Amino acid sequence: MEVILHCGAHRCASTSFQNYLSRNVQVLADQGLAYWGPERTRSNGLNSLNKLTPEVCDGLRRELDVCQQDGATQLLVSQENFVGSMKRNIAFASLYPGMQERGQLLARAFDGRVTKIALNIRALDMYWSSVAAYKFKRGSAPIEPTKWTRIAQSKRSWRDVITDISHAFPGVPLLVLPFEEFAGHQQAQLQALTGRTAPEFSDGLALNAAPKPTPHGLTAEQAMQLWADYADDLEWLASGADGRAELICRTDSNARGVAPAETRIEQRKST
Repeated sequence: MEVILHCGAHRCASTSFQNYLSRNVQVLADQGLAYWGPERTRSNGLNSLNKLTPEVCDGLRRELDVCQQDGATQLLVSQENFVGSMKRNIAFASLYPGMQERGQLLARAFDGRVTKIALNIRALDMYWSSVAAYKFKRGSAPIEPTKWTRIAQSKRSWRDVITDISHAFPGVPLLVLPFEEFAGHQQAQLQALTGRTAPEFSDGLALNAAPKPTPHGLTAEQAMQLWADYADDLEWLASGADGRAELICRTDSNARGVAPAETRIEQRKST
């Protein structure tokens, strides 16, 4: 049985993708694809990677065995908190600073059974603005200007997150799917991850969208710096990512394509 981990990230249409999978769970199961979302990972202890015990890991392995015995040929596990939390990102003014440790814990939990990993990424200026809006909507104070400066000047980008994941899962294919390509295209994303003909129902969902307008605090100069960092990430991915990951782009046939065209990337959505 293939085990595919979809690790988010936050504010990259993960909730919409999970809702699409939940609505089609029986259709997918009939095709041999089992789906575990955040509720399932919460119940089997995977949401708290820093609290994994031998008992939790043993229980997870038994669940994987049962899933295979029930006839699943693929298992897709989607949980954006695998990479960390938005709260920690804001606290450290850095992009998933604990990813290396979390990746190692995740690898230990699945005990070598992961066959593929997927990560959605997003233009860094839009990512951080969306994080700020999401947290503000839920009662958090606006991010202060000094922290925005630290965020814009941070040397940590998606390239570092991807590198941390690849270190934790050496030899496991890592697919990177840009938000700008796949937001609102859940069917295409599922096909890219599984190679299956995906159900059409619920394509176009946009759940947990950030409210508009919202304060974010980025200056124009800071936003441009973050955008430039993202462009560097895309260039690195398009050139092969040092063999660590594969950039996946949506095409008319939902097949793997080339690097996103700049004109399409500029159509950055605010959900």
